[in-house]
Amino acid sequence: MKNLIYLFFFISFFSFSQYYTGQRVFSNKFPSETIDVNQDTYILIKNSNTDIIVAVKDLTRDKIIQHAYINAKDNYKFINIPVGKYVCMYMWTDTQGKRHYNIDDKSMDFPVNQIGGYEITMQKSVAGNLTQSAIDEDNFFNN
Repeated sequence: MKNLIYLFFFISFFSFSQYYTGQRVFSNKFPSETIDVNQDTYILIKNSNTDIIVAVKDLTRDKIIQHAYINAKDNYKFINIPVGKYVCMYMWTDTQGKRHYNIDDKSMDFPVNQIGGYEITMQKSVAGNLTQSAIDEDNFFNN
């Protein structure tokens, strides 16, 4: 019976400590979320086989407007993106425990009265049209 209680505690602890898609894991490092409810815009992230954190950066104001944890093979949609020019930044941990940070090389424009948005598939592809550059941890969190 004692072993059963320990097993239950172990399973409960680890099943509730996992992050969920959409969780704001760095709310203490990034400013509060910025949205514009008058803009029917989005950035849809289709994740591959690694958990990832995506931060949407406003290039004009040089600040993160939204960020989210996205589980492997899950999708997340950042909505109500304000008018402006944006890039996504990415953070993930490889199988050896090393953290990686990247930023998109191309920006996404969201003009006034735009409807719709962008879809980013996090999958290596020969025919892909999105390139990224490595950045360091300071660049990822510097706002």
